Amino acid sequence: MALPTYADTMCNDRHFFTFVYTVVSVPILNRKAKKMISSCQLICRGTILFLIGTTFTFILYILQTRRHFSSLNFQKVDHNSFCIKWWLPLVCGIGTAFVGLIYPYLKCKNSDEQMKGQDWSHVIRCVAMFVGINEACTKVDFPSNLQLTLTLGIISVGMWWYFDRTKMGFGMGVIIAILATLVTQMLVYHKICIYTEREFSYVKSWLPCVVFSGGITVANIGNQLAVNDFSDNENKSHAE
Repeated sequence: MALPTYADTMCNDRHFFTFVYTVVSVPILNRKAKKMISSCQLICRGTILFLIGTTFTFILYILQTRRHFSSLNFQKVDHNSFCIKWWLPLVCGIGTAFVGLIYPYLKCKNSDEQMKGQDWSHVIRCVAMFVGINEACTKVDFPSNLQLTLTLGIISVGMWWYFDRTKMGFGMGVIIAILATLVTQMLVYHKICIYTEREFSYVKSWLPCVVFSGGITVANIGNQLAVNDFSDNENKSHAE
């Protein structure tokens, strides 16, 4: 029986180290690839949500501005009043991206079932109802601000019940509404936003309800955008 030569030994060692390198490196490379894909998906979803938030801001600002100047002569109006502050769409876009990204993540972590999304028509109906609530604020004249608050509050809770029905969604909407009201109060106090007493009383009557319904809308959009990403990650983890 022939003894193995030095060349045979080196060849076997080379195959052994190649095998070890493959076993160790392939999972690491796969893990890095998954992280890159997840990061790209997160950036894409965040960008889409940011654009949606800025678009909503412009639409709602136009509706409120149209109401404010509807009874005035257009020739006497200061056209600078129509200019939106540059930071408002930026802040709203960032807030929209944050809510739309964090909601599906928390929902997936707190739910034992596989993450499921609604049909896109369901999300579009939610968006249409949100815009309709803001349109109602500008078109319908309520006898008092209290009646406006109660009406919008009932509609907003009904919107949550129809489109979400989760404790997390309700809690997130309430927190966002409270924060938005407090921030607005601070901006008015420091004279960054200037309102008359009557105008600010009107803003406080609709702002919490509109922000609450906006949070439900953004949560639905973010959840629908994240469904495919979470499903792909779960399928890959089960396959491994």
